Formats: sequence, structure tokens, C-alpha cells
Amino acid sequence: MANKQVQELVKQFETMFQGSPWYGSSIEEILEEIDEKVAFWTPTPKAHSIAQLVWHMVYWCQSLIKRLEGDLTYKGSMKSEDNWSTESKLKALGWSTILKLLHESQNRLLELLTKQPDSLLDKIYIEKATHRDLIQGILQHDLYHAGQIAYLKSICTLK
Repeated sequence: MANKQVQELVKQFETMFQGSPWYGSSIEEILEEIDEKVAFWTPTPKAHSIAQLVWHMVYWCQSLIKRLEGDLTYKGSMKSEDNWSTESKLKALGWSTILKLLHESQNRLLELLTKQPDSLLDKIYIEKATHRDLIQGILQHDLYHAGQIAYLKSICTLK
């Protein structure tokens, strides 16, 4: 099974999540030392908390995980109540559980992705988008939110 391209994507996920990316800290490093208070802090009433951003990352990772598990019907939705869960639901779940779900989803994603052939990348995921688009989109999405989390962490700890 040829999967050199897939393995490169796996390496990008590993580097971004727990490695030493060239641009700065990995997601794991950014999330270090964030306690419950910082995780649920927001700079303004309409802003998302770190906990909401992490939950949102987990939610969208599920689209890829479900597809790799063979569930061709599952699709995440921007309109889903779970896309941006409420603070009250997330507080009930707890910060440590949210972090655990993030780690579990990353581990499951890499476990599944590692086994895929390169031919998967060109298969259609949805109209006008391939699995390559989805995988690269998840990478870009997580990196974007990692920057937001790092910024929120820095300004919350200045207070």
C-alpha cells in the first residue's frame, strides 16, 4: 500500500499537536498549565473561551474520524448545537474531560489515518471537496484555533 502522502499529513498532525513546529509551540504546549479558570475565561461576553475552542476542534475532527471509520453519512454542521457548545454544557463536562477528548480524538485520527492509502486523498468527501481537502482543512483549522488559544491564554494570564 502506497501511503507516502498520507504519512506526510500524519507527520504534520503529530508536529502540530505534540511536536516542535517551526512556528512556535505545539497544541499540547499551548494547553499546558491551563486550569479550569483560564479555560473558561473570555475577554468579552461574545468571545469564545479556550474550552469552547478546544471543543470546537474536537467536533470538527470527528467528521474526519467518522469518515475514516467508514461512516459515510456523518457530516459535521456549522449549524449544529455541538459545533460551538455552550459554556454551561462544557462546564458540566469539565475541562479535564474536554482535554481528554481532544487527546483521544487526535490519537484516533492518527491511528486511522496511518492505515489509509494515498488513493483516499483524491476520493470525494463532499461535492467539490476531496478527502485531501478535508484533511488539510482540519490541519489548517486546528492551527488557526491553536493561535487563538495561545492568545487567549496570554491575555488571561496578564489579568
